[in-house]
Amino acid sequence: MALTTDALPATDRLGAVEIAGVEYLPEDSRDSRPRNLGAVFLGANLTWTNVVFGAFAILFGLSFWQTVASMVVGTAAGTLAVLPTATIGPRTGTNMTVSSGAFFGIRGRFIGSGIALLIALGFAAVTVWTSGDAIVAAAGRLLGTPETDVTRGLAYAVVAALMVTVALYGHATIVTMQKIVVPVVGGLMALGIVAFADTFDLSAAAGEYALGGLWQTWALSTVLFAAAPISYGPTIGDYTRRISAQRFGNGAICASLGVGMFFGVLLPSLFGAFTALSFTEATDSYLHDLVAAAPSWYVVPIVVISLLGGLSQGVLCMYASGLDLEGLAPQLKRTQTTVITAGVAIVLLYVGVFVFDAVESVTAMTVALNAVITPWVVILAIGAISTKSFDPMDLQAFADGRNGGRYWFSAGWNIPAVLAWSAGAAFGLLAVNTTLYIGPLAGIAGGIDVSTVGSALLAGFIYTATLSASAPRRRGVRPEAAPCRVGHR
Repeated sequence: MALTTDALPATDRLGAVEIAGVEYLPEDSRDSRPRNLGAVFLGANLTWTNVVFGAFAILFGLSFWQTVASMVVGTAAGTLAVLPTATIGPRTGTNMTVSSGAFFGIRGRFIGSGIALLIALGFAAVTVWTSGDAIVAAAGRLLGTPETDVTRGLAYAVVAALMVTVALYGHATIVTMQKIVVPVVGGLMALGIVAFADTFDLSAAAGEYALGGLWQTWALSTVLFAAAPISYGPTIGDYTRRISAQRFGNGAICASLGVGMFFGVLLPSLFGAFTALSFTEATDSYLHDLVAAAPSWYVVPIVVISLLGGLSQGVLCMYASGLDLEGLAPQLKRTQTTVITAGVAIVLLYVGVFVFDAVESVTAMTVALNAVITPWVVILAIGAISTKSFDPMDLQAFADGRNGGRYWFSAGWNIPAVLAWSAGAAFGLLAVNTTLYIGPLAGIAGGIDVSTVGSALLAGFIYTATLSASAPRRRGVRPEAAPCRVGHR
């Protein structure tokens, strides 16, 4: 498929590079539907990243049913946290970080852009790592190729190149790809239950708890599962911005996101926990064990899952990182920023895998990022519920090089929102409790990780308490901005 740059005046098309970036999308460009939103986040989660998180819980020492309880609670909590934010994009016509200027200010939205970049880059690196390792292990079994740092590095490069290519095409191509991923990868994972059923041992000894006790370890596992939906908070607007708020109600949009997000995270996580209890000789490498223990007929499906599942999540991360960097550097095109951020993600990957312990790095990174992004998502969720209308023109003030307007607040910063996020993020980072990093407040609840819950409650309380003071000042709103204002349905 040749990479083209045809002009797309009203819609983006499969196979052509999406021209639109984070600028306002007019109504005639809103050609997507809620069901596309559900398909995107269902497909994006059918990846080894969530499978590995399910296996992590078993490796942490939890039993199968303890793991299932933690993943249901964590996934449900994370999904509920992001649901209200799905209503923002259709009303602002832009992505989530630019939209966050309505609550944090035109300059305060840089906080969201920074967080979104870290999240996208981190999870893109994790996706390349898990997919690449699975491919190398499968190639070793099928072709006898060695599992060395060189072969792993080459596999990472191939997977990353495929992700960048699809991300460069943009929205329409990504949505179409996810509609293929859902039945293919979902079906192959379901087939995997059959493949490992004979060796699955529900009564297998769980081993020692990673954090020394049941509830401390269970809480860590729950936070990891909650992190998956929450980590998509800045990404949701990349797809809801193309849904018309005039043709589709909030209920349909939120329902589609909720179903796709919850089951998208839950199903592969269950697969990971199930297979982790099917290994007779487990090692520290889940993906290596998976390939080694799989029946010979299931090795090829593992390769397919690695390629399609890896693409499904990695593409979302790289596409999002390109949009977020464009929001910070509007003089660059989306395609340029996507290539730049992809390069950074690859560097992070090689450092995380070859310099540090991959499992501990991923766990610590996920929990720490979750502590930072959760208060940001909570503030957006509260804002989405309490805000009746947005001014899309004034949200684009930074890109237009303008000062003033509805979201200028105090020199471009909404101080109450910034303080609420800062307090929540600071508490979250101080309360993190993982095997690699233990914050000074990690023992505040007897070793139970309260970083996510605490950061959410603290930020939510402070922001709600100051909401009346932080309401946007309607000064400097131009008459010509009025036709672009999209009301709440």
